[in-house]
Amino acid sequence: MGFLDNLVKAASRSMGMGQASLKSAYLDEAAPTGPGVYQILYRGQLMKVGKAEDGLRKRFSDYYRGVKGGTAGLKYITEDNRDEVKVKWRECSRNDARKFETTLYDQAVQRGEEMPWSERR
Repeated sequence: MGFLDNLVKAASRSMGMGQASLKSAYLDEAAPTGPGVYQILYRGQLMKVGKAEDGLRKRFSDYYRGVKGGTAGLKYITEDNRDEVKVKWRECSRNDARKFETTLYDQAVQRGEEMPWSERR
C-alpha cells in the first residue's frame, strides 16, 4: 500500500468511514463499536443498506456468526459465503442513522440497484 493509499485510509477513518471484508470487520475489529450505517456487498453487488444503532462491529459480528435476531441479511449470509461478503460503513449518531440509511437506500434505488438481501419496504 502506497503513501497516498495510507493517507486516504487515515482520512476516511478520521471521518468515521471504512470498508473491509465482513470477517475483518468483525474478527480483526476493523469496524468501530459505535452506531452507524452500512452497505453489504457480495461479489461486487450491493446487497443491502442498513443501520446499526447498537454498534457496527456488533452487527457485523451477528452477520458473520449467523446470530438470529430478526435482522435481514442473516438468512442470506451463510458459512458458505460469509468470507466473500464485504462491508462499508459510516459511523454516526443513533439519531442520524435512520436519515443516512434512507439516503443511502434512495441513492442505490436511483442508480437502479436491486439490493436482493434488503427486506426494506
